[in-house]
Parts: sequence; C-alpha cells; structure tokens
Amino acid sequence: MKRVIPLLIALSLPLGFATGASAAEPVIFTQTVTVTTPSLNFACTPYGYSFNTLATFTVTRHYIQFYDDNGNLVKEIRHIDFTGTLYRSDDLSKTIPYAGNWTRTLDVAANTVTSTGLFRYSHPDGSGMVALDPGRTVQDAKTNATESDTGPTQIEWRMGVCAYLAAA
Repeated sequence: MKRVIPLLIALSLPLGFATGASAAEPVIFTQTVTVTTPSLNFACTPYGYSFNTLATFTVTRHYIQFYDDNGNLVKEIRHIDFTGTLYRSDDLSKTIPYAGNWTRTLDVAANTVTSTGLFRYSHPDGSGMVALDPGRTVQDAKTNATESDTGPTQIEWRMGVCAYLAAA
C-alpha cells in the first residue's frame, strides 16, 4: 500500500498540470438570417451575358468557436445550411432555386479556411441538377489562394446558373 500511494500521486501530477493549461469550453450558438429583397449575388457578364444574378435566401449557421486561455479565437467550425432563389437582374420573373449545406472551418494558426460538403447547388423545380459545387476547398486566409479536390466548380456552377437564367 505504501508503494501504491506515491505511484498514484506521481501519475496524477501530469493530469493536474494538463487541466490547468487547457483552454475554455467552446462557445456554441446559432444564427439565422433571412434576406427577402433580391440583392446582388454574382455577375454573369464574365460568361458572356448582359445580366447579373440577384438572390433571396434564408441561412442558418451553427457556430462552434474555440478560444485559448487569453481569449483569442483559435478555431471556428461553422455548419451552414441555406435555401434561396436566384433571379435574373433584368427580369425578376426568371428564377432558379439554389441551396447549400456545408462546413466551414477557420484554423487561425494555419491561417486557412476549409469548406467541405455541398457548397451550393441549383435545380429548376426538381427536374434535374443544373449545377453543383461539392467537395473540399482550402483557402489561404491571407493570399486567397485555393486548393480544391473538385476543380473550379464555383465557376462551373455560376456558368450553369447564368445559362439557365438566359434560357428561362
């Protein structure tokens, strides 16, 4: 018994120091935003069209934020889910639904933003997918340089939406 007590004390000391150096519990909250007035989303002019796209949407963001002992943000995980409508800027009767469901992770130490999941997609009335932007993209927060495992899907998504709105 005399040998067990010093052993237990020796084993518990590192645990005591480890808990003293740990950061606070994560901050968790949800935010929902609804935009009901069509506002600029992106331009179709780079793809040869004479109009822009406007958007209305509802987005819900679930945040999980991690801070160090000094109160500095070290990591943020944001689960994003949205649905909305894209409009042709010169004719608001021409529309296409769009939506997305993905996770955005900010790593302050690495200075990166990583997006994974179904970033956005569009389909007219459930009759088939017009455009899709899925996968994993890592963006350098300083230079905006990106790495994607799915290629330039944002451009392809925009081109598909613009083509659909032009023909609608």
